[in-house]
Amino acid sequence: MQLLLLTKVPLYEENFERQLKQLGNEVYCSSNMMTALKKGSFDKSFLNQFEAIIFSETLYDMETQEIMKQVSQENIKFFRRSTESKCDEMACAPFDAWIPLDSSLGQLREILLVAELTSLANKDAAHVQQVAVKQKLSELSLKLKQKEIVYYLIQAGERTVPREEISQQIWEKAPTKSVLASLSKVVSKVNEKLENEFGDEAIQTVWGQGYRLNKKFFDYLENDLVEQEVIPCQSVIKV
Repeated sequence: MQLLLLTKVPLYEENFERQLKQLGNEVYCSSNMMTALKKGSFDKSFLNQFEAIIFSETLYDMETQEIMKQVSQENIKFFRRSTESKCDEMACAPFDAWIPLDSSLGQLREILLVAELTSLANKDAAHVQQVAVKQKLSELSLKLKQKEIVYYLIQAGERTVPREEISQQIWEKAPTKSVLASLSKVVSKVNEKLENEFGDEAIQTVWGQGYRLNKKFFDYLENDLVEQEVIPCQSVIKV
């Protein structure tokens, strides 16, 4: 997700910001923006690029409520960082989820995932599936480019995708010999990393045509999606 982290002390958020980025999120941390939002002097169209706002525990409850009133974007999610005891006291606050200060990386991943699935549950089942698939990918020991290629092949379904098409989409430039060579290396790395777990190549080569995802690996990612009970807004997520 693209996240906006509002705080009074950006340096204090360094470790938390690092955790968010480790999970593949893009994070913009700001203290000045909070002041501008409170004064109503901020161009709110800037917020359209963010999927969620995280309010730091350095902010007062009154400040977060004031800012939330000014955010007109309907689809944006609100998260609040706080202590466990604070979460219990404020269970009815208008946040998609609470993020305890001592959350581990795994706990933080689950909180963000459940909140995203919840907000999408009544809108588009296909989007929910995409989020769940990305979650499964995040649990595999793959680097960013490797995950991007696997995810592109998932979207292609049973279609064999030409190497030139993948190169163009993933590297966003003409499929030169150098780019195609990089693609071959990335595919080899994916197969090397996942061969022990799945007993076969995750990405299959169809000579003269391109690549497609092994059905066994495809089924692993597409089936048995996250079966968590939908948690309504204004609830506290504990892990």
